Amino acid sequence: MLISLTAITVAFLYMSSVQVKVMGYDTASSQALWLAEAGLQKAIWNLMTPTAAGGQGEDWTTSGTTESLGDGNYAMVVERWDFALANNGASATATSEQGSNVAANAIDGNDATYWESVNQPTEANPQEIIITFPYALTLNKVRFLILPVSDHSPRNYSWQVSSDGVNYTTVVNVTNNSSADVTDTFTAASNVKYLKLQVTTVGLVVPPQGIPGVPRVRIATLEAIGSKITSTGAVASLSRKLQQTVVADDATVTAYSQKDWNEIVPVN
Repeated sequence: MLISLTAITVAFLYMSSVQVKVMGYDTASSQALWLAEAGLQKAIWNLMTPTAAGGQGEDWTTSGTTESLGDGNYAMVVERWDFALANNGASATATSEQGSNVAANAIDGNDATYWESVNQPTEANPQEIIITFPYALTLNKVRFLILPVSDHSPRNYSWQVSSDGVNYTTVVNVTNNSSADVTDTFTAASNVKYLKLQVTTVGLVVPPQGIPGVPRVRIATLEAIGSKITSTGAVASLSRKLQQTVVADDATVTAYSQKDWNEIVPVN
């Protein structure tokens, strides 16, 4: 009987010690998650707050900024993010495509490939490229780039957004553009599933060789710009890592999270 009681006592003490360790692990894991969330919020604040107000501004990036908080710390990585990139789930179509210069080339992440229209754009017959996102977004900044040697840059064009691919709202309207690399900003538009670049005139940018080009549209890169935040919270030897994409506007001190944060497992 004494032996049995001793065995039971030892087993109970062992189970109690294991439970304490598990509880300690759970507590540290929860703290690491809270720290990772704190890092996300700090990064968002930095992005949406202009430097004059103590933040970093909407174009801020960092390869790793670590801050201590309580018994642990969080490390923030902030990268420029392109929602229109094919690798991020977007797709592209166009009113016309010249040979192998298809619409998908504008979102393949390669500046050496491009979309080229078959037809010359006019007011009556505009040439368009449309990006379809995998989910609805809030957008406020877009960009296009033409080939380094080309006179096919959009001169008169507009950016339009839509939630259904049928009804579009113009958010940017430009005339007499003379640049080959253009970033346009606008008041944040929500519930954007489709992004359209509509071109009615090209040809203002003259190549260095002075060779006139066929008046078609060529777009090497088209981007819908935001930021991706990766935040790692650490307590002792435990870490939790979260990621989130956002669009920030430091002019209005606002930020728009595109989806709920996603936890990365394993951390390393």
